[in-house]
Amino acid sequence: MTQTVFANYMGVSKKTVEAWECGRTHPTGPASRLLAILAAGKEKELSFVSIK
Repeated sequence: MTQTVFANYMGVSKKTVEAWECGRTHPTGPASRLLAILAAGKEKELSFVSIK
């Protein structure tokens, strides 16, 4: 997934995703929670996400 696609999915700018990846900033709030769920491999908890 590209940074642009991921940014659109998360509802943030591409620059925000770049900052997260470089460690300049960290996701907070809902973005942080969503990333934690994905990192834990619990995608099934996200009924609105279509995982193929």
